[in-house]
This record gives sequence, C-alpha cells and structure tokens, in this order.
Amino acid sequence: MATAAYRKPPREILISTGHTRDGIPVLFRPLWPEDSLAWRTMIAACSPETIWLRFECQSRDRLLAEADRFCTVNSGCEVVFTAELLEGEPGQLVGEGRLCAIPDRQEAEFAMLVATPWQGKGLGSALTDRCLALAQWWGIRRVLAEVVPENARMIALLQSRGFRFLRDPAGRIVLGERVAC
Repeated sequence: MATAAYRKPPREILISTGHTRDGIPVLFRPLWPEDSLAWRTMIAACSPETIWLRFECQSRDRLLAEADRFCTVNSGCEVVFTAELLEGEPGQLVGEGRLCAIPDRQEAEFAMLVATPWQGKGLGSALTDRCLALAQWWGIRRVLAEVVPENARMIALLQSRGFRFLRDPAGRIVLGERVAC
C-alpha cells in the first residue's frame, strides 16, 4: 500500500516560474530523462569546489559518466527540481534540488546544487523551498541532509529553513535534520 509520500503533488508545486535576484527569468520544473545532456552541461559549469561540496568527489568526469543515473528518477518517491533559464540557451539547467522519500519511514533525504556561475542569485533558496513544500505535501515528518563541514553557505541556508545540525562522530559530515515539515 502506498503511503502519503507517494501522492502526486499539484502542478503549482511541480512547475512554477521565478527570477534570479538580478531579474533573469527561471522555470522550476522536475528533471526529465531527456535532460541528461543539459545536466552534463550544468555539471561541466561547476568549479571543482562546487563539485566537492555537493558530491564529495574530486572527479567531474566520473559524474559526467554517470549522468544518466543522476537523470533517472523514481517518480513514486523522488523528485529532482531543476532551475532552467528562460533566456539565452534553450533548456539550460543551472541548478537542482533533490528530495528522495525513504519508503515507509516518513523521512526524505535532500540535496541541492547550483552551478558555480549562478550561485548567490537566490536559486538555492528557491530550490530548497520547493523541495520542502513537496515534503510537506507528501506528509514527510523529517527531512535529512548530509553536508560537508566546509559548506558553510549550505549549512546557513538550511538553518534558516529550520534545520538543526550535528557533526558525525568522524567529523567528515554534518548531519542536518528538519522535523515536522
């Protein structure tokens, strides 16, 4: 039997428009399998530091080789929101927010990436808010995020959204949790 976490959300949660802080129009929508090339282009625009802070890996090439896996989403329990520019190159992705519900546990894992040239323009906040709205719609009780300690901007963003953080015993990852979305 499907839990509340598998209810299809309304269109206004899944698809909306907005603007960057400097006025560039953006479409927020789910990632589609055919976005694989655009996803690769977004990853290629990321600095090594951005790749490390999001994926904890040094190899952009490995990520690019696994693009199809990252673009295949289990629509029953996972949504990847993208930020797509509505001006310039058609279909250009500049960010993503991932929310993956953990079956039967009323929890979800959250991760987010904004391509390096587009950081500081409000896209991370917008993607985070969409993922948290979806978590609330699904009835998720806890949203979890693993962040490397060096990612102070992400930690601050999530703290502003009600996340509390604890360092794991090894000190490599900061575990964030938001209860009762």
